[in-house]
Amino acid sequence: MTLGLDYAGGRPAATAIKTAGYDFVVRYLSSGGPGLPGKLLLPEEADALRAADVDIVSNWETFAARMLDGYAAGVYDATVALAQVLACGGRSDRPIYFSADFDATEAQQEPINDYLRGAASVLGDANVGVYGGYWVCARALDAGVARWAWQTDAWSGGQIDPRINLHQRIAQVNVDGVMCDVNEAMTSDYGQWSLTPETQKGTDMADIEILLGDIREQLAGQGSREPGQYTGWPQLGQNPDGSHRTLVDAVAAALEGIAELRKAIDPLAAQHRDAAGK
Repeated sequence: MTLGLDYAGGRPAATAIKTAGYDFVVRYLSSGGPGLPGKLLLPEEADALRAADVDIVSNWETFAARMLDGYAAGVYDATVALAQVLACGGRSDRPIYFSADFDATEAQQEPINDYLRGAASVLGDANVGVYGGYWVCARALDAGVARWAWQTDAWSGGQIDPRINLHQRIAQVNVDGVMCDVNEAMTSDYGQWSLTPETQKGTDMADIEILLGDIREQLAGQGSREPGQYTGWPQLGQNPDGSHRTLVDAVAAALEGIAELRKAIDPLAAQHRDAAGK
């Protein structure tokens, strides 16, 4: 499990973050003003994080409902955000997550989507992420306006979209005197700056394991990602022992049914042929 932090009230030392067992931080690219003095990622902070082997992920948030300002706001914010990434030694080919830090309704999703389209016009479609509750993330992913998602437990009703890259828990820890939110990486590539085409090769086995889990689940039923845990599919009927059939069980049962049907049909077909021959 890869865990990380996000924080805005101060800047814990990079070595303290690493010692506390966290491998990455999600850092803001916008200032928090006097009320949040540690919000903005600084170049010297980024250097210290890299030196301590703490990965960096980018986020932009000025105020909670900023994304409701639509396309032009997305263009402006993405331009400023990218400039700060580059100033801190980051790269233009890594995603930036943009925050909808409120309980957005379905009716508010369209301006949010427009904001993300504006961000994409600056960053490219492949580098736009969204932060928010379950429904905001799911709707943005469904619409194709975000390729990355950082979901918070807030405004999620206990649901987690299986497509997300980062999961923000409703939990805080004190690291080096700074209160921080705890996050979990849900994919091997979650937008960290250090990942390059070369380092991505090391994630191939993890990606293969995910793919094998997907295939196993399709064959053997949901909840069966671990070998031996075969729940079957209720839609495919039951085995003689009462368990739900897997896809393989269902094919075998269908073939058996076809064989039984042929046994019944073949004699009738032979009688028909004999009758026709007379």
